[in-house]
Amino acid sequence: MNSYFKFLDTRALDEKAASGIFPFGQNLFWDTPVQNIHLQQHKRYIIERVLTRGFLQDFYLLLKIYTIEQIKEAVVKNKELDPRTAHFCSEYFQIPKEQIPVSSFYH
Repeated sequence: MNSYFKFLDTRALDEKAASGIFPFGQNLFWDTPVQNIHLQQHKRYIIERVLTRGFLQDFYLLLKIYTIEQIKEAVVKNKELDPRTAHFCSEYFQIPKEQIPVSSFYH
């Protein structure tokens, strides 16, 4: 990974990601009990929530759990991203800005 993560305990996060247990906190998913969220079945929901509201350690976990292609696919299909998150995704994942929809709330 890159230098963004050098201050994280990546070994503990790697173990958390590999455990098979839902690794994200209830604070990100306040509207849904985390025991009801399945990592593959709800991946677009998880990716959107982590990108818009997560901390650096959540983003690290996201990159460990999902492939870059899965994240990119979720980003271009998502309609809930704010302009800042869309800009970040465009830069980080090398997605053209015009391919990333921004929530109509921000227009």
